[in-house]
Amino acid sequence: MSVKDVQRAVRFVRANAETYGIDPDHIGAIGGSSGGHLVSMIALKDGKGNPDDSSPVNRLSAKVQCAVVRAVPSEMAGNSSLLLLGFFINPNGDQASEEYRLAAEASPVSHVSSDDPPMLLIHGDADRLVPIEGSQRLKEKLEQADVPTQLITIAGAGHGPHFPGTDQDLGDIYADAVNWMDTHLKTKK
Repeated sequence: MSVKDVQRAVRFVRANAETYGIDPDHIGAIGGSSGGHLVSMIALKDGKGNPDDSSPVNRLSAKVQCAVVRAVPSEMAGNSSLLLLGFFINPNGDQASEEYRLAAEASPVSHVSSDDPPMLLIHGDADRLVPIEGSQRLKEKLEQADVPTQLITIAGAGHGPHFPGTDQDLGDIYADAVNWMDTHLKTKK
């Protein structure tokens, strides 16, 4: 699945909001690891529709209004590049190379702007596959852009949806995600 596939899915849901009984202007997304990467990209990339497209679906925005991501690979130069790009990008390498350009395009931190939706980051501090430093840098970039954000650090947790290595209650962790969505998505009546 690619970012374009997920953008198309958001557009499709937005186009069919009445059928699904949802508010098309209050769509949230949640994902972890590579799914967290996709969610962060649809939250942070522009997502504008093409007004000249022959498909009415493709004319709509693909941007979500709230996001929750777990263990998100946020910078593709370094450890996460091999995971998602299939090749390693040395963070101290040639920043003018095509590979570095591709890595920057695939990096959520490269797309942060002040119009981004609220984003909750959840990350284990013992994650060796996707180190927590990426979530910490993404949080810093979001804060610099005045985007509501929070990083929940799970002490002793490794990589995975069950946060291996921690005895923290998963219900509490995911309750925070539900509360984040409720706070930032529920329509005021």
